[in-house]
Amino acid sequence: MNDGQPLIERGVNEAACFTSMAERIARNPQEFGGACVIVPPGGGDPIEFMLIDTKGDVAQFYATVMTKVQVVLEGLKERQRAQPGMAQWR
Repeated sequence: MNDGQPLIERGVNEAACFTSMAERIARNPQEFGGACVIVPPGGGDPIEFMLIDTKGDVAQFYATVMTKVQVVLEGLKERQRAQPGMAQWR
């Protein structure tokens, strides 16, 4: 029994996301082009990726981060618009 406390199950093991990325980086040190692990609060889906890029293109890395974050933000805006009575994001 859980002593009257709500059972909280998370779909994501936050620490495992970072551990997994560290392992991927260790396996590909010569081709490392940048890595990103973003784990939002509240059990949302993490953003995880590693670029394999021998040139280490910094602009490509940050453009990818921004694009992935923008996709998540657009999804959040759509969900918020679908909820009646909620304040709108701009």
